[in-house]
Amino acid sequence: MSETLLVLLSIGYFLATVSLVAALVFFIVVAIELRKGVSSFKEFINTTKTKLDPTISETEKVIQGIKISVDDINQVTERIRTLSETVDRLIVIAEELIESLQKLKSSISVRSSALKTAIAVATQVFLENLKKGGK
Repeated sequence: MSETLLVLLSIGYFLATVSLVAALVFFIVVAIELRKGVSSFKEFINTTKTKLDPTISETEKVIQGIKISVDDINQVTERIRTLSETVDRLIVIAEELIESLQKLKSSISVRSSALKTAIAVATQVFLENLKKGGK
């Protein structure tokens, strides 16, 4: 029995040694592949960064241009608002001027009518006085 146990222990030791060597080889291969993977990933990130940097720069320039355009549009809008207010004021002034001219026209019309009536009455009185004085 001791020979059988010795053979079994030898086989177990051999299998344990082979398993350990296989695990070491597996871990070495995995470590090498991981190193390659990490290296490839770093290269991918660097390449992506190199490609994205000009795009990001252009995007920032476009955003600055849009911001300047928006500022210009805001200035134009403010000027249009000021112009609109000025036009509104001019319309009010024109309406008041037209109303004043209509009042003046009305006043002149009343005065000219009164003057015509006064001249007509004065002429009649004068003519009647002439008739009375002439007889």
